[in-house]
Amino acid sequence: MNYLSFKNLCLLALIPLLVNKVWAYTYTCGPKYGTPTVLNGDFGTVSITDSAQNTAGQTFDSAAKWNTGTQIPVKCDTPNSPSGRYFSATSPLPVSSNDGTRTWYRVNEYLDTAIQIVVKSLRYIPFTNVYTAQGNDTNGRTEMTAGSSGIIDLKIVRPFVGTTSFDNIHVGSVYLMHKGFTSQSPTPIAEIFLNGIVSVPQNCTVNAGTIISVNLGTVYASDLKTQGEMPANYTPKSFNVPIECNYGASLANLTLRVEGTASANNSDALQSDNPDVGVVITDGSGGVLAPNNMNNNLPLQLNQVDADNYSTTVTLEAYPVNTTGNVPAEGTFTTLALLRIDFA
Repeated sequence: MNYLSFKNLCLLALIPLLVNKVWAYTYTCGPKYGTPTVLNGDFGTVSITDSAQNTAGQTFDSAAKWNTGTQIPVKCDTPNSPSGRYFSATSPLPVSSNDGTRTWYRVNEYLDTAIQIVVKSLRYIPFTNVYTAQGNDTNGRTEMTAGSSGIIDLKIVRPFVGTTSFDNIHVGSVYLMHKGFTSQSPTPIAEIFLNGIVSVPQNCTVNAGTIISVNLGTVYASDLKTQGEMPANYTPKSFNVPIECNYGASLANLTLRVEGTASANNSDALQSDNPDVGVVITDGSGGVLAPNNMNNNLPLQLNQVDADNYSTTVTLEAYPVNTTGNVPAEGTFTTLALLRIDFA
């Protein structure tokens, strides 16, 4: 009897040890080296040659493509046996619309895009749990090209003059799991960024495409201490902006506006590299051309030069303002603005 009791006690003691050896896998996958692989795609220049297509709502299917050929290293928390992969993809861009086939994302004030990437085949972002049959290697690691190539569709939101661009725009994130779940892995295996230019026939150039430098002169820091005000006894500096447009652009009403980094404390001013100083640009009548505001613009009146070209010159003014109420530090300051021509 004592022998039997001792044997039962031994079996009971072994049970917890067996349970502790059970391993729970999350079946999630992530970047092998801790951070997502950055896929920098460049689709070059998309040229829209028909000016009649430069209209709001016009779409261009398969307008451009990219292929980085990048291998994405990943590591998955899975058993060391083959199992299928499940891919998902999202975009951080704001959703503009969905036409039932694809989701359109807002790139800028002129363009929407719909993004397809190659995961087993071309498919539109967003998508969830796309299955592929490939499994892990014996160490739970592998490499793949998911998202390294793709195609974008384009839609014109607002007709534009000249060019607009994708400037290293983050268009997509790719996720991987080894089982189909409603939730995705916490960290993407790849982030997709795109660069490229979209051009239209209607074109204008400002100052023949060269920089206009405006010297605002020398002011005393003590004269530039009132928030929102230019220095005491200061006269704004005027400068001329020569503009040339081709025939196609001349057929429409055009406007000129300012783009740049606006002051966080004064939306009328461009922020300079001195944190307490901004620069305000006005039209010839003193009307403020607030940066990045499409409603603050200057109508253009073009004069015909010849059968193909039209031109005009507008006069603008600029002056520094205090943006914080603090007395600025002494030294030079600079700011940068882009003069943008739009259809009215």
